[in-house]
Amino acid sequence: MNKETLIKMNNWLSLYPDSTHPLDEQRFFDFVREACLHKDEISETELKRALIEFHPEWNDTKVGRFIDEKIMMIESLMGFYEFCVSNVSIDEEQNEILKTDSLQNFMEAVGDLNYHEIYELVQAIEGNADALTFFEVSDKGDTRTINYVVFNISFKFPLSDVEKLVAWLEDNYMDGLDADSWYGFQYAMERSKDE
Repeated sequence: MNKETLIKMNNWLSLYPDSTHPLDEQRFFDFVREACLHKDEISETELKRALIEFHPEWNDTKVGRFIDEKIMMIESLMGFYEFCVSNVSIDEEQNEILKTDSLQNFMEAVGDLNYHEIYELVQAIEGNADALTFFEVSDKGDTRTINYVVFNISFKFPLSDVEKLVAWLEDNYMDGLDADSWYGFQYAMERSKDE
């Protein structure tokens, strides 16, 4: 732990660390900020050692409860500080697209799709971009890119592979049926469960 962080930790713990008085809270935040500035790791052992030194009258239960609570707060505050200084906004993180190199890898990356999403994926692969909810389609030259907008995962393929990709989905996800028949069957099964 950096010397300045240690000084601020001791300043906070030596007085009334369990108080909610604004000055005591300010000393706690000052300690956490210093730890953030130096990227210090704050361990339970260091806190406990200093706390027992400054407050020998505290019993083990009080010390344990205090340490558990403060470690969680310190980790949360340090995580928030790291987020604030990382120069990456949530929007920027969400706009990063994971690009996969095949339909198989794409399907692994997106995880379990429901039957509506699988049917819509077939429509997207075939270039039927009207009324898509889960996917975006863009064609550029002789390639097509499909983006799963829920998780921003995409894959690009040559337009000459459309039939091959649809056949792969039918074999691996649609029990060998064509997309329309399979979707109709899945829809009917869902409706019969509701009745």
